[in-house]
Amino acid sequence: MRLIAKIAVVASALSVFVLASAAPVLAQAAKPEELLKLRQGLMQAVKSQFGPIAAFAQGKGDLPADAAQRALNLEMLARLAPIGWAKGTEVLPNANTKPEAFAAKSAQFMDGWKAMAVESAKLAEAVKAGPDAIKAQVPAVGKTCKSCHDDLRKE
Repeated sequence: MRLIAKIAVVASALSVFVLASAAPVLAQAAKPEELLKLRQGLMQAVKSQFGPIAAFAQGKGDLPADAAQRALNLEMLARLAPIGWAKGTEVLPNANTKPEAFAAKSAQFMDGWKAMAVESAKLAEAVKAGPDAIKAQVPAVGKTCKSCHDDLRKE
C-alpha cells in the first residue's frame, strides 16, 4: 500500500473515532431540528455505503473497489445512528419515525441498530471472502434495515 493510501486510512479511522467520541455530547446539546437533519444525513450515509454493495448482490451493478471499507463504514454508522433519534424529533415535519421508536419500542429500535452493526461487520468479512459470500450476507444486512422500517417508519 502506498504511503498516501496508508495516511488516508489512518486519517479516516481517526476522524471516525473523534466523531464517535464527540457525537453523544453534540447530540445532547443539539436542538431537535438539528438532530433531525443529523438523522437524515446519517440515513443518506447508510444508503450511500450499502446501496452499491446491495446493487452488486442483486446483479444490478459492479462491486465497488472499496466495498470492504464501505461495509466498515456501515458498521460505524450503525453505531452512531441512534444519536439522531432523540425524543422530540418525532413530531417535526419530515420526521419519518413513529413515536413508538422513542417510547414503547425504543429497546427494539436500539437492538435493530446493534444488529445492523453486527451484520455489517460480517459483511466486511464477506467482502474479503468473495462475491458469493457477499451475496449471501447482503440480505442479512437488508433484513436489519427492513425490520425497523416495517415497524417504526411512518408511511
